[in-house]
Amino acid sequence: MAARFGLTWRSVLIGIIASAYLGDWSQYAELIIHGTQISLTYPPIGGFLVFIVIYALFNIVLRAVHRGFTLSRAELVVIFTIIVMASGIASIDLAQKLIPMMVGPYYYATAENQYETTFLPYIARWLAPSDPGVVTGLFEGWGFGVPWREWLVPLAAWTAFIVATYVLMLSLVTLFRRQWIDRERLLFPLVAVPLEVMETAPRQRLLNSFFRNPYMWIGLFLGLAPHIYTGLPGYYPAMPQADIFIIGGKTVPTYAWGRPWSAMGTLRFQVAPLIIGLSFLLTREVSFSLWAFYWLGRLEAVLGTAVGLNGLTTAAGGDSFPFPGHQTAGAYLALAGVSIWIARRPLAEVFMRGLTLQRSPEEDAEPVSYRVAVWGGLLSFAFMVMWANYAGVPVLVAIILLMVAFGYLLAMTRLVSEGGMPWMDEPWWRAHDVIRALFPYRSLTPANWSAIGMLTAFTHDMRVSPMPRIMQSLKLTRETEAGNRAITWALIIAVAVAIPVSFWALLDAGYTHGGVAINTYRFISLARQPGQFVERLASNPLKSPDWMSFALIGYGAAKLLILTFLRVSYLWWPLHPVGYAMAQIVYLPREWLSIFIGWACQTVLMRYGGHQAFRRYRPLFLGLIMGAMLAGGFWLVVDGITGLRDHKILY
Repeated sequence: MAARFGLTWRSVLIGIIASAYLGDWSQYAELIIHGTQISLTYPPIGGFLVFIVIYALFNIVLRAVHRGFTLSRAELVVIFTIIVMASGIASIDLAQKLIPMMVGPYYYATAENQYETTFLPYIARWLAPSDPGVVTGLFEGWGFGVPWREWLVPLAAWTAFIVATYVLMLSLVTLFRRQWIDRERLLFPLVAVPLEVMETAPRQRLLNSFFRNPYMWIGLFLGLAPHIYTGLPGYYPAMPQADIFIIGGKTVPTYAWGRPWSAMGTLRFQVAPLIIGLSFLLTREVSFSLWAFYWLGRLEAVLGTAVGLNGLTTAAGGDSFPFPGHQTAGAYLALAGVSIWIARRPLAEVFMRGLTLQRSPEEDAEPVSYRVAVWGGLLSFAFMVMWANYAGVPVLVAIILLMVAFGYLLAMTRLVSEGGMPWMDEPWWRAHDVIRALFPYRSLTPANWSAIGMLTAFTHDMRVSPMPRIMQSLKLTRETEAGNRAITWALIIAVAVAIPVSFWALLDAGYTHGGVAINTYRFISLARQPGQFVERLASNPLKSPDWMSFALIGYGAAKLLILTFLRVSYLWWPLHPVGYAMAQIVYLPREWLSIFIGWACQTVLMRYGGHQAFRRYRPLFLGLIMGAMLAGGFWLVVDGITGLRDHKILY
């Protein structure tokens, strides 16, 4: 039965080898040579490239030798799942974020920031190594290898917490899978290319219909060529750079336009084949809303400046008019609430069955049974609360903090499934910012605030969370003959392999080369986050809750709820709430033009050629996606051989 659903010895073995390789390659590509970030997309670029190599080896090269070597679609889904899960763990979902943030407060303690008296004495000893030599060696390098004795207990403690978060994510995905995939039929555009690649070739041919389609090859060339060219100036500086194709695109500052138009900030014009292809796969309602809400946000800033609201901030600070962080936080939480409300009846039925240990006939098609999903979710959440409390966070604060964080993750999973953009992020107003605004400074002790600061290792920069990737894999099983239980085992295998490999690879890189020297974002920006959180508390201690911040979050939530009401009430309403929720995240300002191009292409084709034209030219846009990702992989291989650093092609 397991073999029929893709969980075979060879799929597991290939997945383990590939995930171990990715755990090491990710550290080299992202930390050492600073190339295209291979793990920060959905699906991850590095994981996708490794998957393509595996497919080509087994289903083309070895298939030509003997058909028995061919991997089935179910096996390919299992391999793909192990790879994409391991890719995130190797990156800033876990290793590249957790380790620098654990010891960052000790390394960046100075007489000026007074961590020695306000922060470090209150950090539980099991949360991080505190030996000055061990800490300094990670950031500056030393010649004595990895001091595992100092690291084992903190890494084991944090691993237990992270595994509990994964269990809760799997439980939530199990509860929402049927609703989002079978009932609402969300598009999941990001799995379109993997699904086409996995299609079985006819018996008499080596290539399936996707690879034999001439439009796909045209699209692949159009996606590949611009990025190949933009990579050449890194080796041949005399070559002119095509700004429209580079990361961030052609910039147009607006400060010279005068008030209020200068409030638009720097406008970016980028043509990204990857985004054009993905936007073409979306519904026109969603793609139109993505770029339209970006411009509505810019106009909101202009209007605010015109009436004198620019520079307005809240008591807690950290955001200013038009408050994109607060608005996005409200939109995310409202989107999570709307998702729960729409599915309230089936969710309530499933929850009660699981809570009372009743067996449901349909649960055999789920990643885990409803009993395991409900009780596993509840127990894992309780474990996280107790873990945080043992670290110094009050129980009520821990519950609110984790509920906000998982509300964001549920919304991000929905946005990836429906909005179809490869980059995703949590709101700038993060879960720990909500806690800071809600609880006056004197209502908690320094030990409480220090523990909350250390938990920024989980709540800060959640953009490569595995939760959306798990849901994507379940969509793959829906379209293939793979089984959802196989996805659960694939997740377990990825966690078991990628966590130790990634920890070893990052620690080895840090102690060998010096973390600060190899990557400033991980070892400076991220590592300083816990301490900067505590610094903000001390520099601006709130005497009462910052109700203005919560009013702004409510404003963002109200806008999303109104958009949802208009969408379900009026067929002619053109704006989708997903567009508003994603309009203020960091990536859309550089992607709006590419989204517009994808929307315009689909609109023209549908208007003058109908659905038949859309189906005919769809492979061309799938080729754009694959060509862009292959270009990123090509330059990573070249840069890995030559050692060229800071040569980013996609991101």
